[in-house]
Amino acid sequence: MNIANIGVGFILVLGVLILVHEWGHFIVARFFGVRVDVFSIGFGPRLFGWKRGATDYRVSAIPLGGYVRMAGQDPSEIDSNDQAAKSKTESRRATASSL
Repeated sequence: MNIANIGVGFILVLGVLILVHEWGHFIVARFFGVRVDVFSIGFGPRLFGWKRGATDYRVSAIPLGGYVRMAGQDPSEIDSNDQAAKSKTESRRATASSL
């Protein structure tokens, strides 16, 4: 085994772990009726992706993490929609955010 194989294997395993972790946030948010605006693997500029419904699924440039942005997560965002995270109970918001 050379160092390149180890590096590629590490990146693949890390990518799968990140995907599963972020998918957990996504599923719980959707289960509680919170709109998910962005589901991203990676940070930084968007490389590619697609939009389905209200969610923008994307792969971003820096593959060291990921995130799920839920409606109403940003306090400066004005969203009176019932699907916003801030319209849910505190326990539901905590469950979707901290899974």
